[in-house]
Amino acid sequence: MKNFNKYTIVLAAAVLLASCSDWLDVQPSTEKDRADLIESADGYKKMLYGTYINLTNRTLYGDNLTYGLLASLGRDYVKDVSYVSWVHYNYGDDFRTSYFDPIWSNMYNNIANVNSILADIEEHQSQFRSGEYQIIAGEAYAERAFMHFDLLRMYAPNYVGHEDAIAIPYVTSYAAARNVHQPAREVMKNIISDLDKAEQLLKEGNDPLINNLQEITYRGEDFLANRQYHFNYWAVEALKARVYLYMGDKANALKYAKEVMEKGPFRWTTESEISSGDRVFQSEMICGLDVPNLPDYYEANFTSENYVLAEMGWSSYTVYSLNIFENANDYRYMYLLTNDKNGNVQALPCKYKQDAGSSKAMKKQTIPLIRLGEMYLIAAECEADANPATAINYLRELKRNRGYFTADAGVADGSDAAAIKNYVRNEMRKETYSEGQFWFYLKRTDSTAVPNFSSWSPTTNVDLSVYTFAIPEMEKEYGAIPSTEKKE
Repeated sequence: MKNFNKYTIVLAAAVLLASCSDWLDVQPSTEKDRADLIESADGYKKMLYGTYINLTNRTLYGDNLTYGLLASLGRDYVKDVSYVSWVHYNYGDDFRTSYFDPIWSNMYNNIANVNSILADIEEHQSQFRSGEYQIIAGEAYAERAFMHFDLLRMYAPNYVGHEDAIAIPYVTSYAAARNVHQPAREVMKNIISDLDKAEQLLKEGNDPLINNLQEITYRGEDFLANRQYHFNYWAVEALKARVYLYMGDKANALKYAKEVMEKGPFRWTTESEISSGDRVFQSEMICGLDVPNLPDYYEANFTSENYVLAEMGWSSYTVYSLNIFENANDYRYMYLLTNDKNGNVQALPCKYKQDAGSSKAMKKQTIPLIRLGEMYLIAAECEADANPATAINYLRELKRNRGYFTADAGVADGSDAAAIKNYVRNEMRKETYSEGQFWFYLKRTDSTAVPNFSSWSPTTNVDLSVYTFAIPEMEKEYGAIPSTEKKE
């Protein structure tokens, strides 16, 4: 990673020194270099805010890693059906340079920016008011773990069965260096270590979200406000559930999912709130991003000219939608899909058409990263074999809060483990629709059958290799990758 790391550090430093208005979202009149920023609590806050802004870049969670590339590859819909690469997973050179390379470089750039916070913050604890150091450092550790985890899920094979395969670098230093690509097992150890640190720090700092769901106050100046738009304490617990499930450690995945479900302050969003414009189910959102340009992104992307949807979506909005959502009373069907403007032929997701008139201002520009419903699905999957009745109850609670009011809530009595896991698969797709997580579900479960785009075949077969993105050619040439892994 010699050349790459030089680029990362130079970019981070250049942004800090010459373009704070972009990186930190502050006015040019307040430009400071890093040496000044680390001398005050406000400087650290600005640096942390900057890392969140970087996550909203369209190459990352402002598009590609949520409703864009990953949602399309996961067959929620496909961007521009005439572009064969999206439809058939043909990752040609143009595709890689347009998507895989920018994701890699921008994610590692932001990891460098997070590391620039952690490099000095501990020795500057005296600058902070009570709890602030712990909150800022805790969020930084959590964000670093979050980014590395998604890089691992994208650029390495499925973890289970490939634990010792050389994967990605886990970068913890701000200094320029050739960071060695580690085995997946070591990457996971580092992820868990960072999450453990984040959990402890956020608890010590008395994260305000630990006990109470906050009122969303939009762009308030209080650093401790709007905790659902930060990597808060519960985001760490939920991310641990997600990470442990990916590792195949169902005991720990269940433990942390239940922590969030049973002790977290989150509540199910009501139909009244959803019908009034809350399409992101804000009271259930554990962690999300404020994406200022999201309304413009939505208008530019979600048109019938750019998107078509899977499984019989060519000719019937209703047939397609109910093929996925199964029940016309499902709130996700009723409120998160809309007809297109060309004779109601195709269905378009409208989760991100967040009304500016919504009762909570942030809703109009919110992209969820982790939500309560996923915790119930993790818990159900983890209990499917040993405690199927408990798993069924978890599924029913989720579905009853999505508009399924029959006695069994659409989950049959006596369902066995296989049936439960099929329910989980179906609900995971509905629950995280246009958020990108279903792609990661397909990868984790080694799914060779993915939703198709034809009326005669609901699924199509893929090779498991499509789930592993190619690292940039420059990284292959200059990165510190063990020689056995460099060979084609």
